Amino acid sequence: MRERVPVLAIVVVAVLILGGAIVPPPPHEVHTPGAGALNTRTVGSDPPVISAQAIQPSQSLNDVRCAVWRARHPQTAVCPDAATLASMYFPKLTQSPSTLYVPWLWCVYTQLYANGFNVEYQPGRRAVVIHCYLAKPLLRQGQTSYAYPQPWLSLLVVPTSSIPAGQINVIEDDRIEHLVGDQSTEHELGTATIA
Repeated sequence: MRERVPVLAIVVVAVLILGGAIVPPPPHEVHTPGAGALNTRTVGSDPPVISAQAIQPSQSLNDVRCAVWRARHPQTAVCPDAATLASMYFPKLTQSPSTLYVPWLWCVYTQLYANGFNVEYQPGRRAVVIHCYLAKPLLRQGQTSYAYPQPWLSLLVVPTSSIPAGQINVIEDDRIEHLVGDQSTEHELGTATIA
């Protein structure tokens, strides 16, 4: 009987480890101690905009539109007037006070598989952090290579009323959650000045 107890314990531990290796945990938002949640929204452009070039976040919607235009027309230094830009990029969006506009490719570093995202302001780092989260088992079953379309540029619209004035960093945190620990990789998307 004593010999069965260690064998049974080994079997139970092996089943638990294997279960954690092939079963993903439930996806969940990321909440950092001391950070404040930001109620953001995303806005796509109509027609869709494809841009692989990094575009700096700004509190000026016109500056973002001009930067998108320059990324698509690198040979021209002067942007069209504000009304023309507004008709071309994010035409349903108007300038709002206390708002940061972040050009964003929606969790592109998680290979477009993110279960969701949430955004926080981390005062200790003076950073707006976009947490892209994806729940996965440790072991993938039937690994397949996928071809992804080039992602469309969106604007993440971030309220800044709870962010003190000054320079901030905008960071994407790509987090893959497992039952036994998370993997986190950060990518700096740019800097902005909050007025």
